[in-house]
Amino acid sequence: MRKLALLGVLAGIMLGSSAAHAQYGMAGCGLGSLLFGRDNTVLMQVLAATTNGTGMQTLGITSGTSNCTMGGVVKAEREQAAFAEVNFQDLKRNMAAGGGEYLTSFSTLLGCEDTAKAPLFKMTQEKYESILPSESTTPVELVMNVKSEIKKTPALVNACSDERAVARAEAKSAKSSKVALATPANSATK
Repeated sequence: MRKLALLGVLAGIMLGSSAAHAQYGMAGCGLGSLLFGRDNTVLMQVLAATTNGTGMQTLGITSGTSNCTMGGVVKAEREQAAFAEVNFQDLKRNMAAGGGEYLTSFSTLLGCEDTAKAPLFKMTQEKYESILPSESTTPVELVMNVKSEIKKTPALVNACSDERAVARAEAKSAKSSKVALATPANSATK
């Protein structure tokens, strides 16, 4: 009976924390990050890693719980790559022209402030051949090349940031989660 109660508590902690985005230590996400949290001392991280090693970290990763979420830089980079893949031809045309709706949307995904959009458009037009050096340049290479050029451009280096892109991706994800949670309740009352 005690084992079932403990398992229930652990499951509750894991499921209840799916929205948590707390920093955790070297042990990574998983039940250990919930139980031992932000305490980044060697002892606490060893305990967290040991707890994660029980298989609970794998469960957290596959279920998206226990601080194991797909937010952050990875999510932002996936959105950027997916956008470039789906809109590759239109994005190339906008870059060559120095502006357009696809490049505007792409600049938002790159975390560019509104004031940085015009300089970004100009840069992509001027550096078009560096960004797309050959016919075989892939959408992912386009994204990497644009980011590389942003880092070399003083007017853009601080105005287009991964942090802003991550914040936008996480806000979008949180909004989607709230809508997804609200939808079944709303549809049940109709």
